[in-house]
Amino acid sequence: MELTMKRERLGCYERVFEYCAPAEEAVETVVPDTMPDVERVLCAEGTAIIRSKEVQEGRVSITAGVAATVLYSPEGGGAVRRLSAAVPFSLSLDAPGVTADCAAVCMLCVTGMEARVLNPRKLLIRAVLSVRVECYAQRELETVCGVEEAEEAGIETLVETRTAAPVTSVREKTFTLMDEYRFEGMPPAAECLWHSVTVAPGAVRSVGSKLIMGGSVRLAVLYEAEGTGELCSASFETEFSQMMDTESELSAPDATVYTLLTAEYVDLSALSGGERGITAEYHLVSQAVVSDSVRLSLLTDCYCNSRELVTERTELALVSERRRRLVRAEARENVQAAPACAEVLRVLLRPGEAESEGGELRCPVSATVLYRSPDGELCSASARLTASTRAELGEGEYAAMVRTASAEGFAAPASGGLELRVTLDFELAAARRGNAQQIASLSDGGEADTSLRPSVTAVRAAAGDTLWALGKRYHSTAGLIASANGLTDAEIEPGTVLLIPAVK
Repeated sequence: MELTMKRERLGCYERVFEYCAPAEEAVETVVPDTMPDVERVLCAEGTAIIRSKEVQEGRVSITAGVAATVLYSPEGGGAVRRLSAAVPFSLSLDAPGVTADCAAVCMLCVTGMEARVLNPRKLLIRAVLSVRVECYAQRELETVCGVEEAEEAGIETLVETRTAAPVTSVREKTFTLMDEYRFEGMPPAAECLWHSVTVAPGAVRSVGSKLIMGGSVRLAVLYEAEGTGELCSASFETEFSQMMDTESELSAPDATVYTLLTAEYVDLSALSGGERGITAEYHLVSQAVVSDSVRLSLLTDCYCNSRELVTERTELALVSERRRRLVRAEARENVQAAPACAEVLRVLLRPGEAESEGGELRCPVSATVLYRSPDGELCSASARLTASTRAELGEGEYAAMVRTASAEGFAAPASGGLELRVTLDFELAAARRGNAQQIASLSDGGEADTSLRPSVTAVRAAAGDTLWALGKRYHSTAGLIASANGLTDAEIEPGTVLLIPAVK
């Protein structure tokens, strides 16, 4: 007897390549003739920009850059000066298993910036990027959910339902944001010395097959006040909400969205109302890896009272559940500062690569504090801290993804230097992995010997017994046992005496 399995197929994505490592580049830049010589570098900051990503057979290529800004004190004194430079990055990765049809997701983060004086007219600018690349290939998740000839062949089947959360969609969308920022309640700006742009992830929800992604672009600026030349700092934020089509109905999605700048233009200019402020234009790309909750029907057991069955089983490794939350961590340190600090102007933070190990979340943070000394000189002090906290994972959970959602720094003058405090929010996606067995194939092993089977067996039900299990054990069926004992449901009270008629 030939037996055919009933199969269901679910379209999904499998991660076939993952890369996470720092990349470092350095460029030499010459001070323009219109600017004075460099005496001392105050700080160097940068914004990551992705230019392109390309997937080929066995290879992934990323082109990116860091828009770097260096603040320095000129020789002979005078106002702080700004020097801008572009640090190009190009990365080509061997990626076994990757094809041109794969979808690539990339995340870039500036984790280190340094500027060193080579001579009064030349600087060496070094940038370190944390680079994360993931590639996903389309796959079909195949499950066996029954036997085509079960009823005709007298085969009893047990089909159970499992919940899984596979990756069902990998999509991206490019968009542009434009905004104007006013210096309300602050001194008007004569010149913008420095700015940085960061993208903070926000809430994600779904409507039908649409994924609605939120977030914000945060702009920090250091500027010279009009008339007085005083150095001032300001922060602005532009929220965004974008809709992305995932091409399949979503029931309970969990999405990791990576949003990167592809270009940014920030200028000090006249605004629509005539006052002087900041105009900003941000070009962004959002990349979404979407997991969704699905119900799978699996054939987990079967038997036949008249024939011997030979089964082959396979095991499915499934992510059964995902949950996402923010976890806050803090770090404190006393930082030496010479000369002494009279007023803190700005705390610049560069979070490193967040990681989870041994139930703890950790992230290194580089901090630079710009401050004014008692005699009005602009100075800086730097430190490296590590923010950490417990992951608070449930039983059987693991950290499927952890990243820095936001970071804030606070500094205040203290004896001998500065008291620095960093608050960091981890975005943690916790998942639970489980294995599920299913019968993959079934063959007829020949006629069963029924001659020694008793017609009826009296059994006292034990804890955990089910009609299915008793039917299989005593060569009966769940339906026959229920009918013979007047049962209306599948629940059996332990200790109940049951009459089990055998199928001859």
